[in-house]
Amino acid sequence: MFLELPNYEREKIMITTAKKTEKKLLTYSALSCYRKCPMKYNLRYEKNLVPIDTDEKLFFGNVVHKALEVWHGCTPLDLELRKRCVFEQIDEACKGWERDFYKRKTRMLATEMMVGYMDKYSNDDFEVVALEHEFDGQIINPKTGAMSKTFSIKGKVDGIVRTDQGLFLLEHKTTARLMDDPIDKLWEDTQVGIYVAYLRDLGYDIVGVLYNELLKCSLIQKKGESEEEYQSRYADLCAKSKTGKSTAKRQFPESDEEYAERVREWYQSENRFQRTEMYLSDVQIDLVRQDVWGMTQQFLDARRRDDWFCNRESCNTFYGSCPYRRYCQSNYDEVVRSEMFELVLTPHTEFDVFGDVQDVTTVL
Repeated sequence: MFLELPNYEREKIMITTAKKTEKKLLTYSALSCYRKCPMKYNLRYEKNLVPIDTDEKLFFGNVVHKALEVWHGCTPLDLELRKRCVFEQIDEACKGWERDFYKRKTRMLATEMMVGYMDKYSNDDFEVVALEHEFDGQIINPKTGAMSKTFSIKGKVDGIVRTDQGLFLLEHKTTARLMDDPIDKLWEDTQVGIYVAYLRDLGYDIVGVLYNELLKCSLIQKKGESEEEYQSRYADLCAKSKTGKSTAKRQFPESDEEYAERVREWYQSENRFQRTEMYLSDVQIDLVRQDVWGMTQQFLDARRRDDWFCNRESCNTFYGSCPYRRYCQSNYDEVVRSEMFELVLTPHTEFDVFGDVQDVTTVL
């Protein structure tokens, strides 16, 4: 739709459309992004530049989260039908997996993870109140009670469940390591604090969070060895042997079926899944509200000065390189930008903030 227009004209359309909303929308992702690197926040949430390439790690997490939504949302159905619905959802999320190596691997790993999860939690001890629930909230100055005229907040929670102890936020985590000290995790988890704070404003008497952790499989599919690699290894073994011979055989690549079977056995072991109930105090919620308000003041100051600090220490993390790194290194070159990013109506791609994208044509 925008291919005929130069970039600056497209940007004017985006800005005009954005003005239809009364307040600038903030999410946990936006707040977290600013903490890590204000320049990254500026590029993503002020200029609406979203990377074209999909993050493979995020894709796996999204597939599993959707499968969990189906599983917990199908409680009226019998067990086998619920499982079938989950498998169908994974297939749909990984459509085209027959021709795509990463999608094929994601489909297999997500399926085996869910098989282990469904076997372990075939009978949940909580009642599902809501799943993938969106909320909107107003940002309030905790000292004066005044409402922000510039910002509002929005979020989507994995779920809200009811136990004997009351309502809990259900938070799914696909993780490489299960939590050792949940209390420390709760103190650090601003996302959970924000969700609970604003859900309480909407009338949900959330008393705590139920962390639902699913461990990612650490097994790697065996690649095997080429004939040349085998001959080299065989020669080395023979040289080290007193007889000058070896019984070593060539290692062939592990098939998808063999790998899937090993992964399934891995998920049958203990400590692959963990659920932890924790309670949030009013003090913690008050601190979260103060943090959110303080961040909005930083945003306003950065906007006024048009000064967005580039935190180069965040360019590389445990999870990989920042998707904006090359663009920053190029001194924000227009060619690099067009290759790596697309200009979107809203950077909050998890929400449909402006409604149907086709509405933008009325601006032209």
